Amino acid sequence: MKEFEDKAQDYFAAGVSRVWVVDPEAISIRVFIPDGSSQVYTDNTLIVDELLPGLELTTRQVFKEAELI
Repeated sequence: MKEFEDKAQDYFAAGVSRVWVVDPEAISIRVFIPDGSSQVYTDNTLIVDELLPGLELTTRQVFKEAELI
């Protein structure tokens, strides 16, 4: 995970607002934000982000749509 955190900092330095790391083995999505924190979403937890108002989807929906589960 440290490698992903370091890479996320590189993206933030380039002006990116969010970095999503999709883990098909854990069936999870970790969202990094520029302040150094992150949020992990799994199963049917609704993904919420102030930069994406109206976003209504869960990790399970993402993985089903991608035919990973």
